[in-house]
Amino acid sequence: MIADRSRWLISLAAALVALAFVAPFALNGYRADRDRAKDDTYFEAKSRIEQTMIAWRIGDEMPGNVWFSNPESGWFEPMGDTWTEPQVTALTEPVIDGGEFVREYEFDGRWTAVAVGLDDETALLAVVNRDWEDGEIANARLRWIASALAVSLLAGGVGWWLVGRSRRPVDRAHNVNRDFIADAAHELRTPLAVIQASAGHALARDREADDYRESLEEILAASERAGSSVGALLEFARLEAGQASPRLAPLRLDLLAEEVVSATRVDGCTVTAEVVDGVVVDADYGLVRQAVDNIVRNAAARSSNVTVTTSMETVHAVIEVADDGPGFDPGMIDHVFERFRRGDRSGSAGLGMAIARTIVDLHGGTCSAANRDEGGALVTVRLPYKPKV
Repeated sequence: MIADRSRWLISLAAALVALAFVAPFALNGYRADRDRAKDDTYFEAKSRIEQTMIAWRIGDEMPGNVWFSNPESGWFEPMGDTWTEPQVTALTEPVIDGGEFVREYEFDGRWTAVAVGLDDETALLAVVNRDWEDGEIANARLRWIASALAVSLLAGGVGWWLVGRSRRPVDRAHNVNRDFIADAAHELRTPLAVIQASAGHALARDREADDYRESLEEILAASERAGSSVGALLEFARLEAGQASPRLAPLRLDLLAEEVVSATRVDGCTVTAEVVDGVVVDADYGLVRQAVDNIVRNAAARSSNVTVTTSMETVHAVIEVADDGPGFDPGMIDHVFERFRRGDRSGSAGLGMAIARTIVDLHGGTCSAANRDEGGALVTVRLPYKPKV
């Protein structure tokens, strides 16, 4: 909650700083657009006066809304069509030959009047409606306000993203710690219950030596399971926290598979390796061996025969672990590599499979699980392939 509040505050501060920085530029841009709109109105009026003077000389049609006037006496005569009346206040200053003045006024609308002196007494006066000018100024105001707000929001968004990115390692470590505690409690609950029950049963009353031995054997088995679970949890937490960086070196994947097969001893299960040509990958021997060992032992725990095959594809080296067990429950195939997920009712695809997938991911490879048509399960590991030199 505190972290989210800090993220909001930092993002807001970034937005306000950006707004304070951009505001002067936006104000200057607005003023420039406003002055440009006023200049356009002025130049339109000047253009009408110039067109009137030319039309007057050659007897052509007048552009309209232009008056011949005497500023001192305040009279004016229209030069062609008109659609408004000039205000006397627009003619309050005398103009001399070539001189001019500009006035803005309101009368049934908003207008700009420009007067240009013809001699010391008379002038031509053009009046232009300012609706277009006002619209351009309003648009400029909205445009520059929107631009400033957009930059401010963008800065706030960048601040939000940067804070979130900087918090990722902390959040990840927090999540790893939280998940580790939850997983440890989940995994240790059963063996601790067995230890407590066996110890309580043994101490409830005096018993024969064989009864005490049986209780101690149950306690030993439960403690070994708890120790194994804690070790797996610590290993998974280390991998999830990014503390295990692969030390890449050329690795004969086929020899590693044979080594794992020869070291696997599970009662009631035969584990074999198919002999193929050498397959070389850039990988960490210890991590990849652990991943393959986890997958093979998971398969051996639920079947009577397991076959490990290595092969080559175009860009990947492939290890396939096939068994003749009951296969994965169809609804669980997509989840067998998640923590504490069981792929069937007899075997386990819990932390061991999750650790295997994490190791393969560290090497840029993929893990997949499927059921075989002839029965049993198939787990496939693909690692980036390195041809033999």
